Amino acid sequence: MTRTPLVSAALLAAALAFAAPAWSQQTDAAVAQARAAGAVGEQADGFLGFAPNGQASADLRGRVDQINIRRRALYTQRATERNVSVNEMAAAVACEIFAGRVAIGERYRDEGGAWRQRTAAQAVAMPSFCPQ
Repeated sequence: MTRTPLVSAALLAAALAFAAPAWSQQTDAAVAQARAAGAVGEQADGFLGFAPNGQASADLRGRVDQINIRRRALYTQRATERNVSVNEMAAAVACEIFAGRVAIGERYRDEGGAWRQRTAAQAVAMPSFCPQ
């Protein structure tokens, strides 16, 4: 993304009001358990994904797909309201989630596509497009 820091900051501020509803969709117990086990994690594109070698039943895949469908609908709605692309909206929310909502022990997929695990000693690697 080639937005100026001011535009990126404004987009992130707008996303903050949106991030809580997107995050609240994580209340699904099976998805929460899979996140804690490292099979499912947040991605820099604003969606949930499956970590390599993670065990994922058809039921879990369906649950994650439903969460991602709801996220895409919300991203699309908010992007239209703010005159930005859906990908920009999703990325702004991903910045918020990466900044404070990936718990210690959970896995996440960074901007380069590598799966990492947050530890107590190492914070989440923030994507380059996130405001500093």
